[in-house]
Amino acid sequence: MPRISLTIAVVLFLLATFSTPSLHAGAPLEVGKMKAALQTANPEENGFIEKVSDLVVQDKLPRKVVDSTFLWARKKPQNKFQYFKRGLKVRAAKLGIQL
Repeated sequence: MPRISLTIAVVLFLLATFSTPSLHAGAPLEVGKMKAALQTANPEENGFIEKVSDLVVQDKLPRKVVDSTFLWARKKPQNKFQYFKRGLKVRAAKLGIQL
């Protein structure tokens, strides 16, 4: 009986893992959540987030670069958006992408 339970658990795990939609390069970012988490304060900052989202949707900017920079910047105690913007510009420039 335990062997059957283990098999069922493995099958359920695999189904859950491969049936959930994965994030891909063209997936839209959750702009509203990013603005809130990065504490954007003005239209220019909001516009930058929207521009980044558009570039991801157009496959001109890798989603994984945006996501990892976002996760890094939101951990900062202050000036989260500024860390995000500067960090993303540096990382994008290394890929030949100007923001």
